Amino acid sequence: MLILRDLEVQSGKNMLDIQTLRGVAEEMNIPESDVAGFVGFYTMFNTKPRAKFLIRVCKSGPCHVMGSTTIFDAIQKHLGIGIGEGTKDGMFFLEKCECLGVCSVAPAMMINYDIHGNLTPKRIVSILNSYKKKKPSLMEDCGKEVEGKTCVINEPRQTKRLLENIGVVDPLRIDSYIGKGGYESLKKSLAMDPSKIIDTVKDSGLRGRGGAGFPAGMKWSFVGKGPVQKYVICNADEGEPGTFKDRILMEENPHLLIEGMAICGFAIDASLGYIYVRGEYRRSIERLQVAIDQARKKGILGKNILGSKFSFDVIIKEGGGAYVCGEETSLINSMEGKRGYPRFKPPFPGGAGFNNLPSNVNNVETLMSVPLIIEKGAGWYKSVGQPNCSGTKLYCLSGKLNRTGMVELPMGATLKEIINVYGKGLPKGRKFKFAQVGGSAGGILGKDLMDLPLDIDQPMKQGVTLGSGVVLVCDEGTCSVDFLLQILSFFEHESCGQCVPCRVGTAHLHHLARKFASRTAVPGDIDLMVEKATVMKKASLCALGQSPIMPITTMLKYFRKEFLQHCDPKHKCPQCDRSLSRYYAGGGH
Repeated sequence: MLILRDLEVQSGKNMLDIQTLRGVAEEMNIPESDVAGFVGFYTMFNTKPRAKFLIRVCKSGPCHVMGSTTIFDAIQKHLGIGIGEGTKDGMFFLEKCECLGVCSVAPAMMINYDIHGNLTPKRIVSILNSYKKKKPSLMEDCGKEVEGKTCVINEPRQTKRLLENIGVVDPLRIDSYIGKGGYESLKKSLAMDPSKIIDTVKDSGLRGRGGAGFPAGMKWSFVGKGPVQKYVICNADEGEPGTFKDRILMEENPHLLIEGMAICGFAIDASLGYIYVRGEYRRSIERLQVAIDQARKKGILGKNILGSKFSFDVIIKEGGGAYVCGEETSLINSMEGKRGYPRFKPPFPGGAGFNNLPSNVNNVETLMSVPLIIEKGAGWYKSVGQPNCSGTKLYCLSGKLNRTGMVELPMGATLKEIINVYGKGLPKGRKFKFAQVGGSAGGILGKDLMDLPLDIDQPMKQGVTLGSGVVLVCDEGTCSVDFLLQILSFFEHESCGQCVPCRVGTAHLHHLARKFASRTAVPGDIDLMVEKATVMKKASLCALGQSPIMPITTMLKYFRKEFLQHCDPKHKCPQCDRSLSRYYAGGGH
């Protein structure tokens, strides 16, 4: 994907030349159809000419709640183009896109690979003019209260573990990391029996932080044994709308990730690690590569690391824009140069993963917790959190809050605490309506669940999930129908299309949501929507198709009356009208 991304940018028109792709196929001795299928699967690639500067405006949950429709209006007014159109001078091309991973500064957009957040119509004009003058005005501010470029909330009451050295360690200098005790846990691990490392991770109670919550140590123990190549794979394809924790961790403390991967590699007898990073995360990719190069020069990666008999190296793999690649088998297929289709399980990656060899896949937050556990012990790690969900959790705050950003709290913090203490409440005296927890695949929490501990298990009893730690807050000015419309459009766009229940079901759900938004639905469409989502949950191959049921049923639990109101052709809803006229009038993906 790195080759394709470079070719696209170098073209000057943000496109991939078909003749060049044929040359790639010939050079790699693979069918042209394989290359075409691969390119066509990922949203970041296009074989049609666009422009020198490709503008991708995010329309996912946090940006939508914070007014992304006004950003489309401002761009269209200033440049005179619609979504899926370019300016006559070949300078700009406008597209809509899903989450960019900078949700605390929503609404946001990306111009080529430059990120701009906290957008307003006035700022839009200034930014676009700066590109015309060849002096891009890059984003420096990270929140409504600018607390540093990391978007980490500056609040002493949080429990900092993973965030302890954010802003303290220089991410571009390995000696800065080593000076704070970096790589000492790796040295300690190399003197341990690998099975003892796995036992320590098991005893800590560390569970996967990517969303599934599977016990990490147990997952490590499932990796196939024997004298074959094994892999450590870091899932850094952080595509869940509202999630930006892994981006900050990789940008601000990349060596902690490398150390965690190396420890995992020693524990499972793997000699090679891959970090699969979503293509939009340019800064993460660049800083990780610097960290990898520095670690190799120090003898921390490569042959016989730190003077031991253990050899281990790390390679970065870039994503091309596909939400489904957050699922571990889809990610593995993408790494192998295929479409990011999920695989049937079993076999599981632990037995037959990358290149059909034993592979362990963990999330960034999970792997970065490992050096802390080795350093301070399993007892220290589980001294905070819940009995079955130990440790801390990174919560990503976005939406209608006075303060947005990331906080680290003991697993099981409540929605009330997160909103009132760390988000500083809602602005301008606005009243809380609901929060979506867990991203687009997560559920809706109303006022009755403000005291629910947000850990891995307890929300599931209420029909919601913590997922990756998203907390998207909406006030009473938010239309529930408009919000669900955005979610279901997201699922239709991100469906890989491999299995029929998801390919057809997501389109049907989006169609039904549009009927409510356009006031052409009938009351029976409410139950029809639930019925279709239920079938998808039972029949879909992967979590994407199984997910729409959760936001649908939890939204209807609280706001069924609003959906019934939208069955009345005379009902007024400016929010739905704006979404239908802005997002769905043109193409652009």
